[in-house]
Amino acid sequence: MDAIAASSANGATSTLPKSSSSTSLASAMSSDKDAGSTSPTLCEQTGPLDKEIDNSHSREIVLLDLSPEDLDISHALGDRTSKTIECLRINRCRMDGATFASLVGALCAYELPCLHTVDISQNRVGGAQAGAALAKLLLHAPAVRFLSLGWNQLSLGDLKDIVPFGSGTHSIQCLDLRANPLGIPKSKSAKDNLWVGALVAAMPHLTHVQLAQATIDDSLLVTLLYALVTQSTSLEYIGLEWLGLGGRLATVRSIMSGLIPSDPKAPVRSLHLNLAANNLGDSGVKIITESGAVLSSLTLACNFITERGTRMLAKWLPTSGLTLLELSDNYFGDQGIAALLATDGQYSADDAPRTRLTSLGLNSCCLTDTSLRMITEALAYNWAPLTSLRILRNNRMSPGAKVNL
Repeated sequence: MDAIAASSANGATSTLPKSSSSTSLASAMSSDKDAGSTSPTLCEQTGPLDKEIDNSHSREIVLLDLSPEDLDISHALGDRTSKTIECLRINRCRMDGATFASLVGALCAYELPCLHTVDISQNRVGGAQAGAALAKLLLHAPAVRFLSLGWNQLSLGDLKDIVPFGSGTHSIQCLDLRANPLGIPKSKSAKDNLWVGALVAAMPHLTHVQLAQATIDDSLLVTLLYALVTQSTSLEYIGLEWLGLGGRLATVRSIMSGLIPSDPKAPVRSLHLNLAANNLGDSGVKIITESGAVLSSLTLACNFITERGTRMLAKWLPTSGLTLLELSDNYFGDQGIAALLATDGQYSADDAPRTRLTSLGLNSCCLTDTSLRMITEALAYNWAPLTSLRILRNNRMSPGAKVNL
């Protein structure tokens, strides 16, 4: 048997076995890029983000922490040819819609065939003028795949202009709308919100959509998510963190109903739904587990889930299609683990795995050595084909606690 040392305190590392089939516990090497944080990084930046960045040999145009009047595309481009530029980043510059429109006008004077990333997050961009400018930029640079608009003042309606005329579409794969006032529709009528479907249809290659911390009306959110799920066949990730859905459980019910497969025999869709930090509680878990929804990955971290909630999850897991479940920062303790691992008593190690889980997150769940013992026993009886188990920051575990496989 392989033995894996568990981390019981911050900064501790796991002892990883050489066997690739063994369960690995989260360590410093796999914390941030694990399933609990699958949102894409639009434009990697190594080193400190200083105002004075040497762009002379870079394929990026980077403007950070500048005053709006100091934003100069020509100066930032310098002697480089625009045809090699791949990434445009304008962050924390207090840029509003008018300033953005002016910059887009300057950008469109250059050829940008390789531009694939546009990151204008953390500004003040918003309004119809911003939407028109964004449409102009996407038309001029059709290779853009990563579009980060987070922490601005955009409403969803501002993006109407990016819907191209005729049958044209955009190449956008990752769309970041976090912390925007996405808005309240003028009408509750589904007919009057048909433009949302047209907006999604204009981006048929979408794989990741981030809506965390956005302000959005329930009906508009449900309409948008329904369009995404039904029209975006390549969709892999929907981020809905920090939306206060615990106080909007009817909306949670509508969201989950949109994930019920039309064909029960169809393969499980590879979709990660992130509902972290929504105060869902056990009532939210009840809606999720009784919805009939099928998806591959679900994040329920930081949702005040108790033993009652994990018991409901245990009953749902065999039919849910889940291969990844993130439950970190729910303080259900050993009783919650006992409920999660519960079986009908008729299960044996010779049976097929009871669940499809290959990844389970249990960081900061007030677990003790008892939980590790229960997990070890459950895996011995083929409860799940786990390859990743994250149990950091459970300070009640002893330093020498191990999971025996």
